[in-house]
Amino acid sequence: MLRTFLENTSLELSYGVPDIYKEHPLAISIREDGKKIIQSLLPSHLKDYKVEGSAGRGQWADIPWVAIYNCSITDKASQGYYPVYLIPNSSNKIIFGLAQSFQEAEKEFGKHSNENLDKQAEIMRMKIPEFSDYFSSSIPQIDISGRLNYRNGHVYHVEYDATNLPTEEKLIDDLHKMLDAYETLFFRGGRDSDNFSISEQKDEDITIEETYKKKVHYLIERPNSSQIKKIKRKLGFVCQGCEFDFEKVYGALGKEYIEAHHLIPISELKKGESRKITEKDFSVLCANCHRMIHRLDDSSNLDKLKRLVTSKEK
Repeated sequence: MLRTFLENTSLELSYGVPDIYKEHPLAISIREDGKKIIQSLLPSHLKDYKVEGSAGRGQWADIPWVAIYNCSITDKASQGYYPVYLIPNSSNKIIFGLAQSFQEAEKEFGKHSNENLDKQAEIMRMKIPEFSDYFSSSIPQIDISGRLNYRNGHVYHVEYDATNLPTEEKLIDDLHKMLDAYETLFFRGGRDSDNFSISEQKDEDITIEETYKKKVHYLIERPNSSQIKKIKRKLGFVCQGCEFDFEKVYGALGKEYIEAHHLIPISELKKGESRKITEKDFSVLCANCHRMIHRLDDSSNLDKLKRLVTSKEK
């Protein structure tokens, strides 16, 4: 079922996209058959996930796709992160990966979107390292001819050759493992922020209500988030791990640039439990220190990170 869909879709696209888009049987199959097949293969505890297939909007996309959404994270391809099958035209390649939205990154980071997507993917991988046994963490090799770049920002992926696909059982196993990675990442904090929101209060009194439950996804770490900007203004823009100052090194380009790190691990909360935290429960770190603190046994131990940096400077 899944194998046949992937094989037939890739084969029909291998010579390029058809001349006609509207009501084309292949476009309908990607939107409808792909959705139905993957929905039927979702584990019982993930039946509330949404599946969407797209061959383009009004015209053929360079890379048709079928995506799977945890609606507590996102319900559309233009934001968040999600597992997705990418089926490029003029190719026998099929990429199945846990990807991030390029449109969202482009809107927020502009020409630096690829760099930021890959940086965020690396941090996300640190939260679910056990899945590196099953999937690749490299950048997928996809030829990009259109505006959308589906290459960067993959947390994990697997590449298939449509002319020599694995068995149906192996494809379903990969699907279930990727969904497990998706769900595990979500419950370990996703992009550090899936499980809390910040109340709109005055800058001098920022309070966060944090609950371990599925809820609408907020991108707290993204630089254009009004909530995280409040925290960054409170804590400053110098790395609390190594004292790196982006503005001193990069001038205007680095002004008010820093990453926010959630010091209280979400894993400490029981399901349904809530707690209030403030900006004191965050630190601001450069990209390198942010990566390294996630590699510590205790990612809240800022003092240990500082000691490591200091010891290397002597």
